Amino acid sequence: MKTIVSVQEIFEYDIKPPAALKQWRDMLDVEIRTQWSDRSGWLETKWPTCGSEEAIPAFEHYGIAYVESPRCGSIYASSRPSEEALWQWYRESKPARFWREQILPACEDARHEKILRPRADWVLDGIAEYVPNADRLIDISSNGRELLDTLGDANPKLTSITAAGMTADLEGVSTARIQVQPSKIAELQMIAKADVVVAIDTLDRAADVGALITAFEKLLSPGGVIFLTASVASGFEIQALWEKSKTVIPPDKLNLPTVAGLQMLFGSPDWEILELSTPGMFDVEIVRKAIEADPHLPWPRAIRALVERTDESGRLALVELLQSRRLASFARLVARRTH
Repeated sequence: MKTIVSVQEIFEYDIKPPAALKQWRDMLDVEIRTQWSDRSGWLETKWPTCGSEEAIPAFEHYGIAYVESPRCGSIYASSRPSEEALWQWYRESKPARFWREQILPACEDARHEKILRPRADWVLDGIAEYVPNADRLIDISSNGRELLDTLGDANPKLTSITAAGMTADLEGVSTARIQVQPSKIAELQMIAKADVVVAIDTLDRAADVGALITAFEKLLSPGGVIFLTASVASGFEIQALWEKSKTVIPPDKLNLPTVAGLQMLFGSPDWEILELSTPGMFDVEIVRKAIEADPHLPWPRAIRALVERTDESGRLALVELLQSRRLASFARLVARRTH
């Protein structure tokens, strides 16, 4: 199983305009408290690998309670909206529209260079190494159309591409090679099997993680490969900031597996993990900025020494260490369906 270390000297706010991001967060807070004030129809859920074990209370964000898996340390919202409510949120809510119409266009160039292009190279290199004869790809990511266009242009062998994310039809129309077919979890099994599945940040916001993993199994042909990204609770930023973390934002982050949690979700005999890395680049800078914003809080002395009482080269060395030990808060996984 590969672990990739890849440091790029960029920070979160190089990608997302700070003023627009703050406006989005304020909008999000209002929308959650008003549109989801009635939670009588919400789902109560457990982490799929924990069985009947009781979850451990963790913290609350935006009025939504998160708990911790006693087996692997994964963090998740134990009560959450239904899949139908999440679809409505991502298609119609004010924060979702603001994200699509304001934030993404404002950082388009930086996002393409720093995020989309490296992500496309990761998928293309993985296809070349693991499934070189792949011709059918299914994407179930949100805001994934630009990545699909890039993959299609770069790999002519991908003759059939399906954009099945919940907002796929809002991001682009069907073409000769790309079929737009937004699909809920239960509907994914109706799509023909694929050699490649791409799931960027899909696990984070799934209404039912267990059902989504089962859908992955049904989507992939034997020997097929999934490319998945997820925020991980075992990362330095989440562990250091915990309830003060500003990256745990519902409903984008309803589920934060740990690295151990991902290994359990994609364990044998159904899966073989080919690559599992945490190439997250922002952990150290996010923690440094949190301490800088509230310097009088009782931050652990060890954390302050690591991120505040060192120079830029020291912080970069820490980023490299976190990546090499799978301790950053953003994970990439490549797994093969074994049968």
